[in-house]
Amino acid sequence: MDLGLIASLILNVAFLIVIFGQYKEINVLREENQKSLPNENNDELIAVASEKLKSLGDIKTIKYLREEKGMSMLDAKQLVDTIKE
Repeated sequence: MDLGLIASLILNVAFLIVIFGQYKEINVLREENQKSLPNENNDELIAVASEKLKSLGDIKTIKYLREEKGMSMLDAKQLVDTIKE
């Protein structure tokens, strides 16, 4: 086997180990974030998001939900899309 191929394989395995470790850390941080956020009723969240959607528009409402409510980009986008329907 070529020395370059072996080095490449070793680097790929090392990168996969780092990526897996970061993935686990992100999940732990998400769980901690959910515990630290105030438990808000879904109806209240939908009402606030609807109000913001009417006054700010899609993108700024998603940004508001991410910054103020601690939602992920995907969750905020799905909520806005659901409200718009």
